[in-house]
Amino acid sequence: MTSFGRGDSGVATSADDPTVAVVICTRDRPDSLRRTLQSVWTQSRRPTEVIVVDDGQLPADILHDCEVRGESAGIVWRYLRKDAPGLTRSRNVAARASAADILLYLDDDVTCGANVIEEFASIFRDPHVGAVTATVLEPTWTDLGARLFQFAYRVAGWWAIRPRSTPSTPRPAILRDRERVRPARWLSGAAMALRRSIVLAHPFDERLGGYALGEDREMTYRLAPQHRIIEARQARVIHRREGGARGDPWQSGFMTARNYITIIGQTCRPTIGDVLVLCWTFGVLAAVHVAFALTGRARRHLAEVAGMAAGIWQAVVRERPVKGPVGRAVLAVRYPSAGHRRRVAFVTNRLEHGGAEWMLITLARRLPAHGVDAVVYCLKDAGPLADECRRGGIPVRADLLRHKFDASVMRRLAERLRSDGVDVIIAAGSGGDRMFWSTLAGHWTGVPVVVWSHWFPTEREPRFERVNRALYRGVARFIALGRRHADALARIEHVPAGRIVVIRNGIVLERFAGAAMRSDARRRLDLSADQVGVAMIANLRPEKRHDVFIEAASSLAPRYPNARFFMIGDGPARDAVLAHCRRAEVRPEQFRWLGARDDVPVLLAGLDIVCLCSDVECFSLVMLEAAASGAAFIGPAAGSLDEFLEHGRTGLAIRPGDTASLVAALDALLSDAPRRRALAAAGQHRARAEFGIDRTASRFARLIEEVCSVSAEGRGSHDPNFARNRPAPAVRSAG
Repeated sequence: MTSFGRGDSGVATSADDPTVAVVICTRDRPDSLRRTLQSVWTQSRRPTEVIVVDDGQLPADILHDCEVRGESAGIVWRYLRKDAPGLTRSRNVAARASAADILLYLDDDVTCGANVIEEFASIFRDPHVGAVTATVLEPTWTDLGARLFQFAYRVAGWWAIRPRSTPSTPRPAILRDRERVRPARWLSGAAMALRRSIVLAHPFDERLGGYALGEDREMTYRLAPQHRIIEARQARVIHRREGGARGDPWQSGFMTARNYITIIGQTCRPTIGDVLVLCWTFGVLAAVHVAFALTGRARRHLAEVAGMAAGIWQAVVRERPVKGPVGRAVLAVRYPSAGHRRRVAFVTNRLEHGGAEWMLITLARRLPAHGVDAVVYCLKDAGPLADECRRGGIPVRADLLRHKFDASVMRRLAERLRSDGVDVIIAAGSGGDRMFWSTLAGHWTGVPVVVWSHWFPTEREPRFERVNRALYRGVARFIALGRRHADALARIEHVPAGRIVVIRNGIVLERFAGAAMRSDARRRLDLSADQVGVAMIANLRPEKRHDVFIEAASSLAPRYPNARFFMIGDGPARDAVLAHCRRAEVRPEQFRWLGARDDVPVLLAGLDIVCLCSDVECFSLVMLEAAASGAAFIGPAAGSLDEFLEHGRTGLAIRPGDTASLVAALDALLSDAPRRRALAAAGQHRARAEFGIDRTASRFARLIEEVCSVSAEGRGSHDPNFARNRPAPAVRSAG
């Protein structure tokens, strides 16, 4: 995914005057988008941000015009182009990219009244309002045929099945102004606004098919039991319904049926009576299409009926075998219902700057889209990344362990597990207090435990202490980051091989935009067009071997005066590393330490080469991030890096902690720009094809469901005979 933007990325927040971002998701409708944007630029209140998420490729003139208009009006302009299509995915991407309080989602074929943003912002000043929908006018529905179709849908009981619960939050005071607002039955995807915090905590369902027909109703039904939804009667939007990529009648029928059943099944707790209503609904709709087929355009109407039949079959039969009571069987689609979402607790020491911690936060923020809600338990203080976690809608519980031998942590963990409704505990790390107390708490409460190992053990330095090895029987699964990692866990740590599952790390691909952010990144790095940026990005710890990088830079800098070397990161070995820097024979303008940075995804876009030279690695996130950004990667032949790093194809592999090997690899790429670019292109292609965070999150979700199912059968992590009772292959992949 590519992105670029102009303007300050920080957006001021005020409870009394919430900031508003306009989000438009589009695909191959540039003229329609231009008309919609024109109605945005002329609003009586300007938005803080305008974000366009593109599943196609917009012409350069539109992008330039938007950049100029945004800059002149003081509006942050962001353009995000996705490679993987999908409306709900686009909506979630925008929520993560925005910094505003309110997200106003507009279709790319609407015309907004001049006061829409002003009205929405005014309504959201009431803290009890969770979402607002505009009054949407449909001028294309005025002809006789359209009116007949609307009448038929009402007779069919379309969306007559609704959630039966109401929010317990206070009634918004603004509802007293009946001329301006009224309670909304549902949101309209053409023009709806939600608090960004709500979207981050409850993302749009990315599993809905096609262009996500019904995603607005799905979001409405999911939020209805918790949040107040309002219709802004004076915020009027004209829905032009211009032609686009929705012309396939079979696909339209398929999405109509499949998504409708899926949404009802996962949000409404349907009864036998609801099943009968569904049968009536689709029977009436099929009859209407057949009747219209007799009056003309028979092929189109009959294709839509066939698509509806296929969608019903997909939702009812293929996605979950029919079993149990009739009402539950018909609607038991594979997605968990609103009352049966899984909840996982990640247990860590603290959320500090590090690859494992960033991976945890990234995964926790993406799991809700896969039916799993997350909470983070920090045994120590919350750490510097806790706010980042909370901004993503993930609760953080801290200070659970008061000292190393604090046995009362068991009681505190048990209380938290019960109050948070946790289904699975994931100890994020290899051994230590995280695994020890998590396993004991899981045994006590009956909650299954998974250990997510991030460290690669060696014969000289195993990672699981003896006391934690004694608790292996209480662990349902061990997650390894690669095949070599899994083998090392079984061979060195003596982890039961049948309980090791391989799930590789993944990254949020849209954060690493590469070429689109290159000019901004090189400006931040103070790199000119002819200079080559080389960086090592790692925490300052002894095993990372920054001394090797410093020595390599000292050796190569005189031969390549256009090379610029950067160290990015901080950590406990700072004094030793900086002392080595001071002793290095390299000009200051050629070598810089940038410290810990929050803008690494941007900086990566400006670099040409990224390298690691560690003694030990497991499966580096920096490797994936550098490749996704379009930088050539050099890394040690260590751990499971070889599952991405193919020497001479997706990067260059060097001997771990070896200066001569790093010098040779850097020399080869600094002297051969075409080869450098070829390695970067191959690495970028593979990173984007295989290492997206959604793939990782999907595999975690399946593992969590599997562990829960085994536990429900009486053989969970608290069963001392679990390892003996459950046969399994030597090492499995969760994908």
